Amino acid sequence: MNPRIPDGRFPAKRTDSRLFPATPETAADARRWLTEMLGATHPACDDAVLLLSEAFTNSVRHSRGNTVTVLAFVAESSVRVKVLDKGGDTLPHYVEDPYGEGGRGLPIMQALAEDWGFEVLENGQVIVWFDVAAATS
Repeated sequence: MNPRIPDGRFPAKRTDSRLFPATPETAADARRWLTEMLGATHPACDDAVLLLSEAFTNSVRHSRGNTVTVLAFVAESSVRVKVLDKGGDTLPHYVEDPYGEGGRGLPIMQALAEDWGFEVLENGQVIVWFDVAAATS
């Protein structure tokens, strides 16, 4: 898989990527970047930015690397986001602990994303990706 292009199921009209330092403070920069790229009125913006925040924070917390790459593929009413990091000692996993201090990222991903997943590349890097479509209510 090439992390720079979406697969044939996603009709991207515009793409962009950005490399961020892997620090908790830069999660806000990543959210701001995605909001500006999509435009605050894009119908999938709010959910995409929230899910980016969750995926980015997990990359900062669990990756061995010092950078996180965010890629966005934008269609008219939907967006695919990929968060790429150097990998770590664990893979993304669903946590069933409603009283725990963490572990809510993937349940939020499951609730808001149209589709999502992760992939481990041959070099050990991890990509967490998600698709968000405009609400149809």
